[in-house]
Formats: sequence, C-alpha cells, structure tokens
Amino acid sequence: MENVKKKIALITGANKGIGKEIARQLGKLGFTVVLTARDKNAGQKAVEELIGEGCDAHTVQLEVTSAPDIANLVTYLEKNFGKLDVLVNNAGIALEWDGNPTNPEKVRRTLEVNLVAPYAITEALVPLLSLSDDARVINHSSQLGSIDAAEKMWKYISGFMTVGYSTSKAGLNMLTQIQSKSLEEKGIAVAAAHPGWVKTDLGSDAAPMEVPEGAGTVVTLATMAREQFPHGQLIHKGERIPW
Repeated sequence: MENVKKKIALITGANKGIGKEIARQLGKLGFTVVLTARDKNAGQKAVEELIGEGCDAHTVQLEVTSAPDIANLVTYLEKNFGKLDVLVNNAGIALEWDGNPTNPEKVRRTLEVNLVAPYAITEALVPLLSLSDDARVINHSSQLGSIDAAEKMWKYISGFMTVGYSTSKAGLNMLTQIQSKSLEEKGIAVAAAHPGWVKTDLGSDAAPMEVPEGAGTVVTLATMAREQFPHGQLIHKGERIPW
C-alpha cells in the first residue's frame, strides 16, 4: 500500500452503505475522508460515527445532479484541503427495482444520477485532482453494465437487468474509458469498480456479500501502488471484468 499520509479522499453518497464503509476503511488507513450526502444531517451523523472510530472525517452536502452543489463542493475542497487525491463516484440509484414497470422518467433520472453526475463532478474536480502527485478517480459501476455479461450470462442475470440502471452503468464504463485516456496527461488515473452483490438498501438482504467486503474493491484501488493501478479497466476483487 502506498503512503497515504495527508491524502484526501472524497466519496459521494457516503452517509450509508458501501460509501460509508469505503470512507471508514480509508479513514482507518490514514486518509482524510470527505463524505457527501444529499441530507446534511445524515452526512454529519455518519461523520460523527467515523470520528468516533478514529477517522479524520468531514462532510459536505451534495445533490449530485445540482450544479450549485457541485460548485460549492469545489469551493469547500479548495478552502479546506487545497487538493484532492482520490475521487470515488459512489452515489447511485436503481429506481426500476421498486417492483413497478420502468418508464422514461425513471430511465432519465437514473442516467442523470448514475452517469451525468459522475461526469460533471469529475470535470469540476480535475483542477484539484491535478494538484495531487497520485490522483485517482474510481467510478463505482456494476457488472450489470457489462455488455459482455448481458450477452453471455443473460439467463442468469436478466432478472436484474433494467433499462435505466444497466444502461447507466454501461455508460459509466465508457465514461471511465474516455476519462482514462483524456485525463492521463494530467496525471489522473481512472478505473471502474464492481462491488459485487452486497447487502445494502440497493442490494437487499438477499445479497451474498457483506458491506465491508463490498467496499474492498474500491479501497484496494485507492491504496494500491500507482504502477499497479488498472488504468481504464473495470475491476472486481482484483480481477478484470470485460466491458
């Protein structure tokens, strides 16, 4: 693991679930962690929990689709830390998993949160990431966005494949590939992570993986040696997943 002294990690949608666990694990490894949450009180409660466990944790309110909130996030990081080392685009939704038919509005909202928002947030934070000597962007994606998996494993995963969610993650995978090329000259490494099927509000209690294990892929990507970082790849537990 690289020296993480004074490294700053921002995790979106981190007041609960995998996001909070990523922040917890990175915080215990010596990172300063900044958690974003739509609800300010929820973010503060999560931070107080992590501080109680010895983490250097902070929070800032962020609705990921709000341009003013993104601008405020940039100002907050500039003022308080002056740089950013790790960005984890973790916030995401799966509106079609509510048991009701999908519709264009669900698809539209899902794409806004799961695809457009990570693009906008990353673009806004490029200047701060460029000030790090080891900048990394990790987009939290899913194997459900893998076209290869949809083609070869359809009968096993079709029950989980929805138009908005899977398309948004396929788009996030392409965004990861584009960013890995376009941001490389700025010294910013980019990869995507598939956490697995995890016991969260999104994954439900039926999932086989516990939250700490689900956070592991991102934590490994954030802490591994720079020369080992799988630039421009989709990773699950150290293994590459086909796009």
